[in-house]
Amino acid sequence: MTELNLASGASYFKSPEPAINAAIAALHAGKTYYGPAEGTADLRNALANRYQAQGIAIKPEQVLVTPGTKQALFNLFSVLLRDGDEVVVPVPAWFGFNELLKYSKGKLVTIETTLAQNYRLDPEAIRKSLTEKSRILLLTNPANPTGRIYSKPELEAIVTLLHDFPNLYLISDEIYDLDTYGKPFTSALACPGPQERIIVVNGFSKNFAMSGWRIGFVVGPEAIIKQSTDFQSSTFSGVSMFIQEAALATLQTQEATIATMLEVLQENRQLMQKGLEAIPHVSFYVPDGAYYFFPDLSHYIGTRTPTGATINSTETLCNYLQQQHNLVVVNGDNFGGVGHVRMSFAVEQPVLEQAMVRLREALLQLKPQL
Repeated sequence: MTELNLASGASYFKSPEPAINAAIAALHAGKTYYGPAEGTADLRNALANRYQAQGIAIKPEQVLVTPGTKQALFNLFSVLLRDGDEVVVPVPAWFGFNELLKYSKGKLVTIETTLAQNYRLDPEAIRKSLTEKSRILLLTNPANPTGRIYSKPELEAIVTLLHDFPNLYLISDEIYDLDTYGKPFTSALACPGPQERIIVVNGFSKNFAMSGWRIGFVVGPEAIIKQSTDFQSSTFSGVSMFIQEAALATLQTQEATIATMLEVLQENRQLMQKGLEAIPHVSFYVPDGAYYFFPDLSHYIGTRTPTGATINSTETLCNYLQQQHNLVVVNGDNFGGVGHVRMSFAVEQPVLEQAMVRLREALLQLKPQL
């Protein structure tokens, strides 16, 4: 039985042809030397223009090009966090935040959101979680793993909290901002508030299927960008010039690239939704953005397999799916969603269709405990 993998955070799409061609041309042109730590002027201008087109007044001096979005976050954690500082994160959330904080001075503080409330983030719940040690409020919009997009009024209510906590920064991870399915997306940078404490991280991995290229960026106040640039200069130097040429070419042709990918993702989203609806006792949020479903499979925890083994946790359920049915999903416990699993629909449609059939068959084989 062929393994079907819905666990990857990278889509199956090929990187954009303009990116590939631009990188090859840059290599032939000898652009393999050190570039400026903050990124090339052309790319920073193009990224600033990306936000200016949305009516957000961003200058190139407010942009730092980084070796991936994960590195962008690590730069900010290194620059902003002090001993004992708290990083407040609504969960379910990407497990990588916790992993990054292992190597920083920050302590993770979580705020629970639930499927029953459509993962709504209550500003008052945030307020109650904030203390004098709170240094960063970290959001993902659209969210990984839930696919939730925060509306502009929701974001504005969250940004308002910054006025009452003068040492608090808002970092919005917007890596999936172009992978959306009808609900409007608003960047945190578009919200009125203390702009000197609002920062966005983004990149090319998800929107443009360029995960292996390792290129991201930070947009924020000039002072923080300068500090982050100094840190990057002392550690990673900067992003390879030929990769930046590829990113620039991608931005210049992004509409055609995004349209093609979104058409497929929209179809795949419907296929996965239909597949989940065919399975009894499974509930889920239909994602507004990103390319994951995060279904609640907790009904099937506390069951037994056809061989008599006990499914007593999300981990054992995931192991059962992989070992007995060659279907790989991600344990939702790692995201703060106990009993859930994360499933990507950014896969080939035949794989997705087979996976949904296999998931239904696997779950229906589970029997209640005697």
